Amino acid sequence: MKTRARLPLAALVALHVLGCSVPVASLTVAIPRRPYSMDLARLTSRGWREGTSCRFWLVGLPFGLPQVDEAIENALAPVQGILMQDVTVDSVHPVYGLFGWHCYRVRGEAFGYPASIEAVSR
Repeated sequence: MKTRARLPLAALVALHVLGCSVPVASLTVAIPRRPYSMDLARLTSRGWREGTSCRFWLVGLPFGLPQVDEAIENALAPVQGILMQDVTVDSVHPVYGLFGWHCYRVRGEAFGYPASIEAVSR
């Protein structure tokens, strides 16, 4: 009978430690900084991307707050993107307990300029 009592307790502890994710916003377009060219009609899709911004907390005290614009820039940087469309923003708490992380996660389609425009602007 002791085994049966431990199973629900272990499941409860696992759910508490695993954390959660909560939808925060849906954005049609997200541009973290002003583009160097306003010729937005020439943008091409760079695929669907995901980025995060996280901050650590200890015993309920946060060491800074995550930033949505930082998460967007982290999603765009690997593909030299300029903006994202159809963006979802989630507040994510991957770990709970005496310490943990608070993160913003963004997902959306990244767009950037064709290679020829990027080369000319640099």
